Amino acid sequence: MPDILLDTSFLLPTLGLDVKEVSKSDLEAIRAASKRAQLHCSFLSFVEILGLVGKESRKADAKAVRDGMGSLLNSGLYKWTNPSAEALRLALELRKKGHKDNIDNILYATAADSGMLFLSLDRDLRKFLDRNGYDVSLIVEAKELKSRISGP
Repeated sequence: MPDILLDTSFLLPTLGLDVKEVSKSDLEAIRAASKRAQLHCSFLSFVEILGLVGKESRKADAKAVRDGMGSLLNSGLYKWTNPSAEALRLALELRKKGHKDNIDNILYATAADSGMLFLSLDRDLRKFLDRNGYDVSLIVEAKELKSRISGP
């Protein structure tokens, strides 16, 4: 069973926050993938989630956010994954080479170190990694999930 680490963008709809780049078909693809793959999240994503919810507080429904956070943590759909020391070393290396988004650096490094696919919309991260010789084959978009996790 393959493992997939989700970027924060894919967690926000659970909190009632729309992400224009995440379509209904993307969410359906993730749901379908969860039957053939283990979905992983990082507590680090809550740094971004809290920042976005705070920023969008007038638009965010407090009950939906509260219920969504409970669902993320308690539904059993996600396995919560922490970065290893090696992943943090790689994230620091990415930072030193010029990629300023520490959360994306840690998420990518966690996926790379753990042999997971990384579900991400971040094209700038992909370009940076490719330019610097890092493995971009582990970065997938929702529409690629079915073909990337299908097996015999």
